[in-house]
Amino acid sequence: MWLALGMFASLVISAPSSAQAQEFDDGQYYRLTTEWQGDGKSLDVVNDGANDQLILADTGDYSGQYWKFTSVGDGFYRLTTQWQGAGKSLDVVNDGTNEKLILADTGNYSGQNWRVERQANGYYRMTTQWQGAGKSLDVVNDGVNNQVRLAPTGDYSGQYWKIVAQ
Repeated sequence: MWLALGMFASLVISAPSSAQAQEFDDGQYYRLTTEWQGDGKSLDVVNDGANDQLILADTGDYSGQYWKFTSVGDGFYRLTTQWQGAGKSLDVVNDGTNEKLILADTGNYSGQNWRVERQANGYYRMTTQWQGAGKSLDVVNDGVNNQVRLAPTGDYSGQYWKIVAQ
């Protein structure tokens, strides 16, 4: 019996945690919604000619709402959309405030490397390699409630993201 318990304990200890295990299939697209706004609002790209602004928009069958998570190593992912493809990635604008998010030309930038960690409530928190765990992908609570940015990390429902394969 002790041998069986010892073998079980070593299996439990050596099993990878969810933060270490790759949770996203590089060949799959995902929809991102928040706990706060629910399934009716999805992370989307504004189709305005510039095609680089992000917004929470009514959920629909739009290629700007389908996101691919591509592993870039060390537990980080690059996020691209079906619409813009691998050439444009979710990025943080380096403008001094460092909170504005856009789709930018894909490159080797720490603002394009996202850590996506499952939380105890079943949702995910998303932070960048550049800004670290102190700033999370969030929805601005301004009455319109559709703008996204990096904001100080806290226990806010706009920072809890539901990620569902499409």
